Parts: sequence; C-alpha cells; structure tokens
Amino acid sequence: MDGPGFHVELDKLDEAATGIRQSIEGQESFELRNLCGNSDMYGHSGLHDSLMAFCVRWSDGLDTLTDDAEAISDVLTKATQAYRTNDDAAARTLKIDPGEPVVSDG
Repeated sequence: MDGPGFHVELDKLDEAATGIRQSIEGQESFELRNLCGNSDMYGHSGLHDSLMAFCVRWSDGLDTLTDDAEAISDVLTKATQAYRTNDDAAARTLKIDPGEPVVSDG
C-alpha cells in the first residue's frame, strides 16, 4: 500500500499481528502462579509465600500486557484489512497504472 509520503508492507503487518497472537497464546497456556510448587520444597514457608506472591503479581502483570498485546494485534489486523479493502477498491476504479508512464520514461 503506497500513499503520499509512505509505504506500508501489508504482509509485514500480518506477520506482526500473527506473532503477537502467538505470544498471547503462549502466555495463556502458562501461568506463573503454578510455578512455585508446594511449600515443602523450600524448607521455609515464608520463602515459599514470598515467591508465590511474586509469581502472582508477575502473572497479573503479564495478563495486563497480554490484554494490551491482544488489542494491538486486533488493530494491526483491522488496519491490514482496511488497507487491502482500499487497494482493491482503487484497483477496480483504475483502468491503467498511473505510475507506469513515469517508470517507462525513466
């Protein structure tokens, strides 16, 4: 997609949206809350409880980031669709490539 002063690689937008979506799926299948295990493994319940509290807070933060990433992925997908829709509409209205004379003369 080209316009005055910019160029958009639509395939790259699709790749970015897909990559973000895959990262989200990876996070959704793994929760840090489950990382700690039983308190017997630590020999001290205070250490276990501290690590558990850290993992819960960290996991909550990752959930927030995942929500934001999901919104970004959705926006990238919608932007790509809008660019493609506009490209298709423009292609149907143009009978010739307006840039061809410039390229042919150069």
